[in-house]
Amino acid sequence: MGSGKTTLLMAIAKRYIDSGKKVTILENEAGEIGVDGAMLQNSGLDAVELTNGCICCSLTGNLQSAMRTIERDFDPDVLIIEPTGLALPHKVTEIIRGTVDEEESNIIGICDAVRFPLLMEKKEDFIRMQLSKSKVLWINKIDLVDGERISEIKSWLSDICPKVPIFCVSGKTEEGLEEAFAASLFL
Repeated sequence: MGSGKTTLLMAIAKRYIDSGKKVTILENEAGEIGVDGAMLQNSGLDAVELTNGCICCSLTGNLQSAMRTIERDFDPDVLIIEPTGLALPHKVTEIIRGTVDEEESNIIGICDAVRFPLLMEKKEDFIRMQLSKSKVLWINKIDLVDGERISEIKSWLSDICPKVPIFCVSGKTEEGLEEAFAASLFL
């Protein structure tokens, strides 16, 4: 939570739209009120929101139903799923297996460069599990930290995901996004 997922998600969606793809976003909010989904819709994006739970645990049936609704109502070329910050992205992939082609799915793990030390202190095992199945890793908010912090995060990520490409980006300034997009997305 707070790693900049929605900001980066909007940039990803825009990139796809600019390349002529029809994009739908499935936004999952742990609470009853979804702020990000409304923001996405206000930005002109097709967005479906699942609230009041996590799509990889308590809302698995809702996720499958939402996938059918999205296919029927939007028929997107690209579906971007943004789980809560508490989700395990690889569990989401397991739930939707059979609905999407695994070769065309991608898990982008996002690491918050600013809060990295606090997250390692409080939730290292969980963060390790959350990022371990990523196909690509993005270190976000690089505009707010120094090079030493970025090197520390890269080293930690390389230990848990030794063969996974790592990109340093800023959703706010868009630094590094072109390279990360080019290497991470199926355009």
